[in-house]
Amino acid sequence: MRALRRDADRMFGDGGPAPGVFVASCDPEDASQRLARLYGRHRLDLRGRREAFDMRLQVASAGPLEIARLSFGASVELDQRPLRRFTLVTTQLAGRSEIADGSQMCLGGPGMVVIDSADAPAVKRFSPDSCRLHIRLDQLRLEAKCSQLLGREVRAALVFRRVLEPGSPTQARWLALLHMVLACAKPAEQGSSPLLFEQLEDMAALLLLTEVPHSRSALLAGSPPAIAPRHVKRAEEFICAHAAEALTLGDIAAAAGVSTRALAEGFRRTRQTTPMAFLREQRLLRVRAALEAAGPGSTVTDIALRWGFGNLGRFAADYRRRFGEAPAKTLRQAG
Repeated sequence: MRALRRDADRMFGDGGPAPGVFVASCDPEDASQRLARLYGRHRLDLRGRREAFDMRLQVASAGPLEIARLSFGASVELDQRPLRRFTLVTTQLAGRSEIADGSQMCLGGPGMVVIDSADAPAVKRFSPDSCRLHIRLDQLRLEAKCSQLLGREVRAALVFRRVLEPGSPTQARWLALLHMVLACAKPAEQGSSPLLFEQLEDMAALLLLTEVPHSRSALLAGSPPAIAPRHVKRAEEFICAHAAEALTLGDIAAAAGVSTRALAEGFRRTRQTTPMAFLREQRLLRVRAALEAAGPGSTVTDIALRWGFGNLGRFAADYRRRFGEAPAKTLRQAG
């Protein structure tokens, strides 16, 4: 854990601003409101000395992943209501946490890994020296990855086991993945490829979906998908690498080294979709990530056009259908 804390210190500094969002507040009520805007509804109750309260929240982005470090400086309790559409994986860097979700209570110190699923409330208590590292994964992207593993669409929210078993191989692999994410996302590595961060997000999603019990585990265990032939995998890799370009079915088939008919049949049989639908899904996911990370002056039109959506009316309808909100709302929340 010392090495992980050093990695976090190198990325965020010794408590000062890091690239992204930096929130500092000595007022519990103000801190509660700021957290609610970023994470969703909750109630923050101060359990320690008010003069010791010093919330520090540092947030940085690594492609589609959001990384944050949070401490309060005093004992607090969070009555956390169902989160928005994301899954939050929290690793305890220092101090202790107590997590209760109605069915169980978990206590832990450094190395404890807690998973907050969308739509899953919890009550949390933190020691004055508690410091935690958050990795936020978009719930819709998790569901899309689960659908890909199953070979059929999954829309229902994924609910994961609350805490990784201490000392388990899964916990060790998660901590190793965190080292990798922090190493790639530190300020000195600003030139890192966006594709690298997408692969790290994919690794995080796969670890959660294949190693942590969740509400769709039985389906994954009992219904393995058909093994995709190499040309389907080559096509998916090509699409992901060139999603912003004007691709045709012929372009994708040529890159995969097969006929358009063989490519379409491979996607139908193993992915239950078409190559062009897969391309559109990738573009929608990239647009959503870009909108969530957009800075001042960004517009929905510019971002949509950048990812190959020429028909803005159809794009807006598809985006709303896929993510349950208008693209303009996603952009407003980013601001």
